[in-house]
Amino acid sequence: MKHKPLQIDWDELEAAFENRNEDLTYYVDLVTGQVILEGEGEDAHFDEDDEMDDAVPEEAAPRGETTRLYVVSFAEDDEIDWMDEFIEGDAMDPELKETLSDLVAMGPPQKFKDELRQHADVRARWFLFRSERLHEVMDAWMESNKISPATPPPWK
Repeated sequence: MKHKPLQIDWDELEAAFENRNEDLTYYVDLVTGQVILEGEGEDAHFDEDDEMDDAVPEEAAPRGETTRLYVVSFAEDDEIDWMDEFIEGDAMDPELKETLSDLVAMGPPQKFKDELRQHADVRARWFLFRSERLHEVMDAWMESNKISPATPPPWK
């Protein structure tokens, strides 16, 4: 069953897909389109004097579990595959290709990202490439969950 078109905050949804913190969970409310964050530290930006009830308008308050759809982010293995694909397809210096390939094969994606800090042009291309892959994941997730946005995502 396809749901009614939802007004989605694309930046919030993208942040939900970027979430790598296991203590935080994101949902999309299938009635309001609101991206909901739950977990430890979610309200850490509020002072003790602030009232949480005032932070979210009543009409945007989270609904019951039956209207929430869990946002499933990509896995670290997916990002490693993206790194391999990027290295293979990018027209960078062959020595840098070899260095980056070795770093990806050795372990955590952070070493790849650290190396790219020394190569601004390649780093910019990587983040564009990664953003495109993330948007593909988001599009596939919305399609598989029959989410119909009221407005197209900005990347389309």
